[in-house]
Amino acid sequence: MDYVKGNCTMKKEEFMSYLPNGTYGILSTVAEDGRPEGRGWEFQYEENGRFYFGTANTKAVYQQLLAHPKAAFTYMEPKGKYTVRINGEVHFVTDAAKKAACWEKIDPLVQKMYQSVENPIFEILYLDACNCKLAKGFNPTEAME
Repeated sequence: MDYVKGNCTMKKEEFMSYLPNGTYGILSTVAEDGRPEGRGWEFQYEENGRFYFGTANTKAVYQQLLAHPKAAFTYMEPKGKYTVRINGEVHFVTDAAKKAACWEKIDPLVQKMYQSVENPIFEILYLDACNCKLAKGFNPTEAME
């Protein structure tokens, strides 16, 4: 996985300091008509180079992710000091034990919304094989190593 910083790379720990758990940003997918579509989304956490999110399988975004399993997440610091960009391949957590372990790490507000990891509409997904970039202001993009 590359964590890009200008023409060089940065350590995962440094990159993640710009993307704390629970950060709100934009998740972009490919819509049914082939056009990109972005919507507000909450990043849950990172583990072993995988970036985790939750959703409902009743939403159009779920179908989009199944049809085109690549996505991007973008977060811009509110004053424009930096922008974090992650793009990668989408995978859904289907193993019940793994899904339960993920559930314990997600935002309590998301847990409250879905009530239980066993809620049949709740899905946990992650991005991997990611390209992770950081841009500070209008400076060149930086990558994570």
